[in-house]
Amino acid sequence: MAPHLVDIDGDTCHHAHNASKKFSEPFERVLERFFTDLFNDVRWSVDLKEALREICLLINVTFRMPHRFVNHRWLSAYDSTMSTLCLWDALTVSYYAFLPKSNKTLYLSYVVEIYRRKSVSQESRSRIREILTSLSGKNLTADGRNRKQRIIERLTIKQKETLLHLHFYETVLPMLKKYVLVLEMKEPLIHTLHDNMMELVRDFLCCFVRPELLSKATTGKKLMDLIEMIDNGSAVLPGSEMFFGAKASAVVNVGLKKKDSTVQRFLTAASKAYSECGKYLLKKLPLNSTALKYFSTIDPVCRGHSASLASMLKITDCVLPNVRDANEKDKYETDLRRFHSDSSLPLYKPKEDRVDVWWWQVFQTGKYPTLQKIISAILSCFHGPQVEGHLM
Repeated sequence: MAPHLVDIDGDTCHHAHNASKKFSEPFERVLERFFTDLFNDVRWSVDLKEALREICLLINVTFRMPHRFVNHRWLSAYDSTMSTLCLWDALTVSYYAFLPKSNKTLYLSYVVEIYRRKSVSQESRSRIREILTSLSGKNLTADGRNRKQRIIERLTIKQKETLLHLHFYETVLPMLKKYVLVLEMKEPLIHTLHDNMMELVRDFLCCFVRPELLSKATTGKKLMDLIEMIDNGSAVLPGSEMFFGAKASAVVNVGLKKKDSTVQRFLTAASKAYSECGKYLLKKLPLNSTALKYFSTIDPVCRGHSASLASMLKITDCVLPNVRDANEKDKYETDLRRFHSDSSLPLYKPKEDRVDVWWWQVFQTGKYPTLQKIISAILSCFHGPQVEGHLM
């Protein structure tokens, strides 16, 4: 045991990334395999890459390489989702070349609809026809042929399912991505960590948890009490009332009226994805951490409030008893009380100033030597993934 160390659960960004994996598991990771197939297929075929580039130009789509899905890279599934949606029309047109002749008539309407929506000229259509004819005559390896068949299946036969999954990912994963992007910054954000976690969890849970229950869960402890109710389904909204985003919801609403089996399977998987991901966040994130709740009061915007003063007074007794000497308790309290009423300190601008720089300016005054020890210890707490780069 090491009683002098403070446990703030380390890097919560890893929890957010692992939560995204929990989110994708009910969908059997079909999109992740699709992303990998797309990247490899374009990567290993210069002709296909150049054809895709030209087709993008002809139908007014910005060309980009399909994003490479990497399982351990922060929210790679979200980046691959956005890349695939941007290229969707161009991919549909390009892979039409590899359809069996017997299916080309069946799926020609997909290409024609893109032409109409994108207002593609007759001249461009003729040029695309030449490109597709050239691609269809290419000799393919067995691996290449099988990979293209899997891609074609996603773009045509299972298009509705694929787009439902893509639009659901597009809607939900930005919540986790935003959290990671904020906390992977190099500046200390220990003072906002608890608030950021609470915001992430509440934003995520409101997509599928009954609002009458979520509105009462005002603390980290009360949020964690929802785990059992999510697990047994009593806190979860019916599938048709969950949040899927406008694009996915439009397909879901039509599918429910027609009792579409694809939509029914999607609702079952989406409900499980929400529940498993939500439970993971509630179990793994230190929402009820006393240390993090107290550390949030070192935010300069909290200065001058009696509640902040009371919390900061408890830090040395409850969280950091080893930082100050036993005979410095009165000095720390004196420093703290003077600090909270000092009108001569520099103005803090939350959206512009770094918290560590602001506190350095306070330390330069030399007024609060004992408080400086405590704040320096708190600001040095590791809470993000940046340390990995320094250990390489």
